[in-house]
Amino acid sequence: MATQGDFRARFAAAFDKAIQEAQFAAAIDGLDLDFINSRSTTNTFKLSANDFQSAKHKNEIRFLIARRWFPDLDVATVTLPSISSVEAVNKSLNALYKENPTGFNELLQEEPKGVGPGEVLLYFILDNAFLGGGASAGVDIVDNGTKYEIKAVKMHKSTGTLRDFKLGGTVNISGVLSEIMRLKAELLAFNPSISEGETTGVNNTHLAGFADKKFQKHIKKNKIKGWDQLTKDFAKIAYKNYFKAHPIIFVGSKGANSKELGRIYSILSVKEKMISMTVTTGTIKPIVDPNAK
Repeated sequence: MATQGDFRARFAAAFDKAIQEAQFAAAIDGLDLDFINSRSTTNTFKLSANDFQSAKHKNEIRFLIARRWFPDLDVATVTLPSISSVEAVNKSLNALYKENPTGFNELLQEEPKGVGPGEVLLYFILDNAFLGGGASAGVDIVDNGTKYEIKAVKMHKSTGTLRDFKLGGTVNISGVLSEIMRLKAELLAFNPSISEGETTGVNNTHLAGFADKKFQKHIKKNKIKGWDQLTKDFAKIAYKNYFKAHPIIFVGSKGANSKELGRIYSILSVKEKMISMTVTTGTIKPIVDPNAK
């Protein structure tokens, strides 16, 4: 025979269930369920790059992502009205990683074609952000009207410099690269004890050779630009044709540890004085020093 306590327990359980159902109904209230159903089967779904190029279906996309990867997360605890600081964004990214490391990494790397690493995660946590595309050349994300490019990079631990990324393909650095290769060839002829190394690269031994006073006197006599001048030439081109356009969000790239992968290192309006370079595999890669004076 049921006791009064049994009836109270059943009532409490029924009440809790009703509350949960009401909360779920409130959570999906106003969502475009036709959009959700057209993109999903159970908790799987397919989104294209175009779906992220406006905030029209922001809540629907958040619902799809949360249902699949973060079903136990209160999404309101990780969403932000804007990119207020690196620390605030990383706090939200860390919460997503803690909830589901595998899901975090899938969202980071296995994104729709045409969408770069980290872009979907930022779209998910930022209330008013949408991704660039189409006519938005050079723009990866727009947050409350501010345009940003996102670059996956490595951070040099001892110097804090950001590196191992390329400029956009429309920036013409062929002239500077040609002069660098001329400088290297001159060094190898001037000092045969220095090995060529990578055919189209410049290593630390070459940099030491460029700095040798006798070699610097030699290239000055022969009117060949030195490494320092070529670095300045590259910085000018990179700033004018790339970095000047938008602030850059630098995020940890593949190979970073789990605490840095996909997290933001820095958000910078890069200045010309911050830019130096490295040369490898036939191209120039910028190095950005956020602390350059």
